[in-house]
Amino acid sequence: MGEEVGGRLRRLRAERGLTQRELAEPHYTAAYVSSVETGARTPSGDALRHFAARLGVDTGELLGVTSPRDDVRLDLDIAAAASDFLVGNGSAAKMRRLARRAEGIGRTRQAGLAWLWLARFTEGGTRSRLVAAAEAALADDIPPYRELAVALRANVLTGLGEPHHAMHLLRTALDASLADHPHPVLLLALHAYLAEGRLRLGETTQAAHHAGEALRLARGGEELLTELAENQRRLAEAYLAEGRVTDAVAAVSALHDLLHERALRPVLARCLFARALVRRAEDLEGALADLRASRTAASDHAVTLELADVCRELGRLDDAAALLAEAAEGIPTDSPLSASLTFQQGSLALARGDLEAAEAGFAHAIDVAALRDARGVLAASVDKAGELLRDQGRSEEAADLLRRGLLLLGAEEDVPK
Repeated sequence: MGEEVGGRLRRLRAERGLTQRELAEPHYTAAYVSSVETGARTPSGDALRHFAARLGVDTGELLGVTSPRDDVRLDLDIAAAASDFLVGNGSAAKMRRLARRAEGIGRTRQAGLAWLWLARFTEGGTRSRLVAAAEAALADDIPPYRELAVALRANVLTGLGEPHHAMHLLRTALDASLADHPHPVLLLALHAYLAEGRLRLGETTQAAHHAGEALRLARGGEELLTELAENQRRLAEAYLAEGRVTDAVAAVSALHDLLHERALRPVLARCLFARALVRRAEDLEGALADLRASRTAASDHAVTLELADVCRELGRLDDAAALLAEAAEGIPTDSPLSASLTFQQGSLALARGDLEAAEAGFAHAIDVAALRDARGVLAASVDKAGELLRDQGRSEEAADLLRRGLLLLGAEEDVPK
């Protein structure tokens, strides 16, 4: 036992960056710590309690013995660290320690969940490795936990330029979940990521379908979810204090579901955007509500531009102008969205009856769209500009513009006059 305790002591000390002297003081010596870590001595009960306090763990973790109560406490610690991430002040080092702590006592589910939280809030190549760690930890778990890692793996693949592979993974997981393990939060996550992925691929109708399913399963906004999560945390703590461990396990499970749903808020904002794109064809006011909610949940220039366009269609021209002015300040000139911005500025000028400004706006949009290879905006700009010229009786100029637009879109140079 001494050797096993020594190994755990050495690992936990190293994870916290403590020297043997720092761990030992003020009651023990560095030499004593060294003898325990090598297995030469078995620590006394007082020494175990001292080391556990210095390391911020239970003595059971040092001994490799845990109880259901300890498992609930570990879940609560992971939940607290996840909550910190959700409000923008999470500690990767803290969550990593919790993952290692869970691994050290054989709690693979908690370890996998901790790795998933780290992956959610990590960028770059490290993210893929963290998802792999979560997948390994959850490999033998029940599908609702195992497939939470699938959702993040698909997100990583999309970021690596493999959206079709990502969609296949998500669709397979969704079909399996619907058939055998329809866990609400898992279904929410899979539909939400499918909506986001389909939107990236330009498959708007399919994106809107999955977005609608995700939004139907969502329980509420950020404030409500935060309140519900805090209530579940307090309930789990109260049950623990009363010795009602089974009830505490249920409460902490509900707490983690709520936290995972909170983590999906940015993806759900994209779901609102996807639904609005389809909804605006028949329900402009409904699209307006979705876009406003999306913009509130997560700032996105594409949403702002779409919202400005809907406001223009509804005749709320001052609102549209304010939104476009905001977008103009935030969208870089080398962004593909700059083409959409210039097109909308021309459309707003036209709606206000300023034909000169509209003509200049569409001409600029054609130039920017050609430069940014924004073919959809280019075609729309040529169409609007040509219509504006024809309405003013300037048919020859409209024909020249059309020929130029076709050439920019890749037509042969011998386009007939």
